[in-house]
Amino acid sequence: MCGIAGIVFFKKNNADLVSTAKRMNDTIRHRGPDGEGYLLIRNEDEITVFSKDTPQSIINSSILHKPILALESRDDIKAVLAHRRLSIIDITAAGHQPLCNAAKTLWITYNGEIYNYIELREELQKKGYTFHTATDTEVILAAYAEWGYECVNRFNGMWALVIYDKNKKQLFASRDRFGVKPFYYIHNENHFAFASEQKALIAAGLTDGKTNEKAIFDYWLFSTMEEEEEGMFKGVSELFPAHSLTVNMETGESKKWKYYTLPYSNNYNDSGFNLKEAAEKIQSLFIDSVRLRLRSDVEVASCLSGGLDSSSIVSAIYKLTGKGLNTFTASFNDKGIDESHWAKIVSDHTHSNAHYTFPSSSELLKDLHNLIYCQDIPIWNTSTYAQFKVMRLINENGIKVALDGQGGDELFGGYGNYYFYYLREALQQKGIGEFIKQAKITGQQKRYFINLVLKKYIGNLPASQQLNVHLKIHPELKYLNRDFLQRNVNRIKKEKDNHTLNEALNKDFNNTLLKTYLKCEDRCSMWHSVESRTPFSDDINLIEYVFSLPSSVKIVNGELKSLMRKAMRGITPDAILDRQDKKGYLTPNRQWIAEIRNDVKHLFDNTALSEYLDTKSILKDYESLFNQPDGPGEGRMFKFIVFAKWMEIFSGSSLNS
Repeated sequence: MCGIAGIVFFKKNNADLVSTAKRMNDTIRHRGPDGEGYLLIRNEDEITVFSKDTPQSIINSSILHKPILALESRDDIKAVLAHRRLSIIDITAAGHQPLCNAAKTLWITYNGEIYNYIELREELQKKGYTFHTATDTEVILAAYAEWGYECVNRFNGMWALVIYDKNKKQLFASRDRFGVKPFYYIHNENHFAFASEQKALIAAGLTDGKTNEKAIFDYWLFSTMEEEEEGMFKGVSELFPAHSLTVNMETGESKKWKYYTLPYSNNYNDSGFNLKEAAEKIQSLFIDSVRLRLRSDVEVASCLSGGLDSSSIVSAIYKLTGKGLNTFTASFNDKGIDESHWAKIVSDHTHSNAHYTFPSSSELLKDLHNLIYCQDIPIWNTSTYAQFKVMRLINENGIKVALDGQGGDELFGGYGNYYFYYLREALQQKGIGEFIKQAKITGQQKRYFINLVLKKYIGNLPASQQLNVHLKIHPELKYLNRDFLQRNVNRIKKEKDNHTLNEALNKDFNNTLLKTYLKCEDRCSMWHSVESRTPFSDDINLIEYVFSLPSSVKIVNGELKSLMRKAMRGITPDAILDRQDKKGYLTPNRQWIAEIRNDVKHLFDNTALSEYLDTKSILKDYESLFNQPDGPGEGRMFKFIVFAKWMEIFSGSSLNS
């Protein structure tokens, strides 16, 4: 697990590419504090170089790709590949990157884990390939040599990678299927540059960091982020999940394509479906996904919220190994939101060594800058801070790898809104009798039916009327700049939402909701130099099987994630499987906002904010807006604090000044 960066100039280079790559690599040092490496590419040859964070053991080694010169500015360089290393698999000098094949015709800088690399290596060895390291990185290069661009279809795991193909004089880039690992780039007539995080491209001066008001509008109105290639920063594009890209290093010509589409069943029912066999199959696939993600040359731990997903991961590890591990949990004094007692059931059951962190508003205030800076783009609420604190605790205990349950809700149907899709499908497929039968939870029948009608009605309104509905439902939006809203009102589209449950799950799994959560997961973990592994989000065998099943077995009689509960019976404690009070990383949002409000008030004096916010009205109503401490609530006003802090950090060229 690492950070990657690089740049290639197509025209005569008047810039200092080496210094530019160095600034990018330094900006993402947190992603790989164990080492750094560079490949300098000239027209005819390549030079491997080292810098201050390159371990002496690598410089003194005899590896084929060892760095031979110290990093310094040069005027004969056409391209640079850079790498920051977090040593996980093959922690010897052999794991140093950029790494090459034996002929030195292929070079790679890579961030991720290909968990089935052992099986792929054995397959490639039978085809005549030899290996000089124990890394998955070398397996990727051999897979590319054997299968070309199609090699990524054989990978089970997470990745963002760039391969320099000397013979083709091109770069090949690829990102994993569902966006576990990040990849951002700038491509214009002069150069192509890429990095693991946007801030690296901004800090290197490759873009002025100007904000993109279209993406900002979507953030406020729809709470969506990075659903278009150009996100919060103008000129910075995201390589979408399940996409690959080639760039000709001479002409700058590029080609981008989607190499994978997740198939799914659109059936409500299946007359030949065997529930017992499906549960057994899911259990087997899930256990195997966890087994693969235990492959590591350093200690592996796990996040543990006390919910179904992380509890099942910890329980699966116990079944596989027969022993406990280090678990990490966020805990709160408020019993209404604290889940530590559920986490304790699991840690006791698995004889694990439980660790707890206790986030507070004073700590949030202290960490606010780093929390927003590490994320690159605004977040939704303070739950991300709980995750941030858990990852910090993992790092403080000297652990580099942790499994986490991200993706389980999107895979098995764990959010309340999925229930409304399921009820609508039951109504359409089986009639009112089945609808009433399935809507058994008190109050659910009325609430979800009303939501169903409202959603269909609002989506058919003209954009201006939809905007008015948004302002009525979420009155805090009246504190947005009206000109900003009107300039972008055409982004509100008429939408006929007729999704089945599996369609809704598929939509959330592909480049929308799940990717946003994975972004938070990646930034929180990597900021603390921790590799987070998410079996629900990237194990292709488990994911494809679950999506092949009919929707009627995923939510049963009001029970969300019914199929996952059946599959894990006998492995995960019954108390966890039977609980229905899903919380997740719930935090005392409103209380924290009230407690820090006076300390963040100065953020709204930033004149740049007025382009998007009505700061005069915010400051006029400040006390009532930011002092609503009753209950944890959604705390939507935290978005204003986050956005103001984000603008302070990133607006204009402040990051690279």
